[in-house]
Amino acid sequence: MTTTRELRVAVGALEERASDDGRISMRGYAYRFNELSQDLGGFRERIVPGAGAPSLRQNDVYATFNHNASALLGRTSSGTLRVGEDREGGFYEIDLPDTTVGRDVAELLKRGDLKGSSFTFRVLDGGQRRAAEDDPETGLPVREITAMDVSELGPVTNPAYLTTQASLRSIEEALCIGEFAPPASDEARDSQPASDDAPVSHPDARALVRALSQ
Repeated sequence: MTTTRELRVAVGALEERASDDGRISMRGYAYRFNELSQDLGGFRERIVPGAGAPSLRQNDVYATFNHNASALLGRTSSGTLRVGEDREGGFYEIDLPDTTVGRDVAELLKRGDLKGSSFTFRVLDGGQRRAAEDDPETGLPVREITAMDVSELGPVTNPAYLTTQASLRSIEEALCIGEFAPPASDEARDSQPASDDAPVSHPDARALVRALSQ
């Protein structure tokens, strides 16, 4: 089973809501369905509808600000975080706490300084596949995530970076692509004709085709 934790960012509007009792909540999407990611190191990625729904129902998901565990905003087990999937993607709604972090997030929302959300997940065993068609824009293979375990999510200040170098490395290790892949034997290479379809300008794509075809 794949155990690598991965990080993704969704750019989109975040909503702030105030209740009659003065409580402030926020709502956003941690991920959206069928949207292609940026180049993640020789491949692109999309999340299919339903991929995270079981984990959002079952897990004690927690929300943080900027993935900082010390900046806790809420969690599902206490009822201060509500999560789920709709037709657009995986959404979340947080009752912001009356803490320094909670008040800071509320103020940043009012000012329009927060522009995106992020979430932490791992791909479940058998929960990924290579799409039938490569990305027509770049020629890169597309990794489709069909089943994932979502553990954490929340607003972030810099949605421009879809993944960190550390998580890029972990993805490459998990998929056996890039410089972290063990050298394939001549017999293994000969048994993977699909890799010949990968764009020559993207050597990592060939390895991805092999990894997702196994």
